Amino acid sequence: MAEPQVTGLRGVTLGVRDLDESLDFYTSSWGLTEVARMGPSAWLRATGTEHHALALCQSTQPGLLAVRLAAPDKASVDGLYAKALAFGADVIDAPDMLDTLAGGGYGFSFRTPDGIIQQVSSGVIEHGTRIDDRKRPQKFSHVVLRAENYPQLRAFWTDLLGFRLSDETDGIHFLRCSADHHSVALARAEGPGLHHMAFELPDLDALMYASGSMRARNHTLEWGVGRHSGPGNNVFSFFVEPNGFAVEYTTDMEQVDDATYPKRSKEWWRENRPNGARDAWQMAPKRSERLVKARLGLLTQEMMASDRGCAAALSKALA
Repeated sequence: MAEPQVTGLRGVTLGVRDLDESLDFYTSSWGLTEVARMGPSAWLRATGTEHHALALCQSTQPGLLAVRLAAPDKASVDGLYAKALAFGADVIDAPDMLDTLAGGGYGFSFRTPDGIIQQVSSGVIEHGTRIDDRKRPQKFSHVVLRAENYPQLRAFWTDLLGFRLSDETDGIHFLRCSADHHSVALARAEGPGLHHMAFELPDLDALMYASGSMRARNHTLEWGVGRHSGPGNNVFSFFVEPNGFAVEYTTDMEQVDDATYPKRSKEWWRENRPNGARDAWQMAPKRSERLVKARLGLLTQEMMASDRGCAAALSKALA
């Protein structure tokens, strides 16, 4: 019997400073659609059939609350739960039926060694039809996590969850669980936390329309449009959302055949990037300082400090 493993990435759950402000950004500008809301939480879908690609929860401390992973069936969920126990993982709950408001299904949750919650599920409700709009994201593509302990975390993702190492550079390890070159990546940075998250557009034309629409709504293009010179070779455009998180539109991710894919070393990538460029087209301007801060978690910290300062000033004024 084959080892149980994760076969897809459903999306992430974020803690946000202001739920209404975040909902407005992700629906009016980013192109997602609200499918459910209860109290301080909301669930948003892309144009594909996955129940939701993003969940938002009002929080006093914005950040990545959970990564949501797909398993093919209940037996796989149970098998992964047994493996998590055997690995000594910090298991939060046993497999059970999940809240139908959030798509239902059957699953369990645990924490990786750096404390980030992973939710594994199967049988989640799907939408009966796709949304016919090629200028909006069709699915959640990938998440990059800030991680200091590469070896421990990489082994956790590969040995427990069945991810495969696609490539590594000096700064990032790229892991796959499907034909996409990477669904999760571990970035060498002080963590834990969200480095960036990406949503997939159908093609280059769609990505250009979506990026142009963001600019027309006065959202600054922080880096792009370009094509990653290295693992994945996908097209990208980066923005920063209201909580200080880095968000990416992407398309044309390299597709991997497990039987034939040649994993390349970080030395190979050093030698084969044109002029050391991170953009193969060498057209995208340098990454903005704001994007660099967002990917390191510093921008969110600055926003929270500003919020506390404003609150203190208001309290003093009203005293």
